[in-house]
This record gives sequence, C-alpha cells and structure tokens, in this order.
Amino acid sequence: MTEKLTTAALCDLNIISDDEVNAAVEAFLANAMAPPFVFKEGYRLDLGKAVRRHPGADDFVNRGNTGPLMKRPFVRAAILDARPARG
Repeated sequence: MTEKLTTAALCDLNIISDDEVNAAVEAFLANAMAPPFVFKEGYRLDLGKAVRRHPGADDFVNRGNTGPLMKRPFVRAAILDARPARG
C-alpha cells in the first residue's frame, strides 16, 4: 500500500490511540513551532503543517482573539485529517 492513511484511519485501525491524538493537540497548543510529533508506532506528523493545510483550522487558529479551548477542536480536526509519515 503506497497511499498514506490519515490519522483518523490509523486511529480506526488502533495503530494510533485517541490519547496520542490528544497529546499531539496539546503539543501544538503549547508550541505551534514544535518539532514533528512522533506517535508510538513510529508515525511522524508536522503539527504546524497539518494545521496550515487544514482550511478551517488555519483560519481559526490564527485569529488573535481565540483562546486554546476554542482552538482545540480545530487543531484536532487538522491532525485527524493529516497523513502522518511512517519512520
């Protein structure tokens, strides 16, 4: 299989856990410029890039008057839609 699966698909296959997705969300909210997030099974995801590539998340996260509680669901959606690389 050459197609990379989304984070959501990897969660459905029990390769990435919901707790790991939550940790990735928190990592992004703590530092949008953090190095790639590494999931336990070796999948890596550039969280900043995932958010920038997600139209709704990119727009919402960059609003100056939006707090972390409002940003969290948009960041989570971006991470779930992203396609982490293996290795």
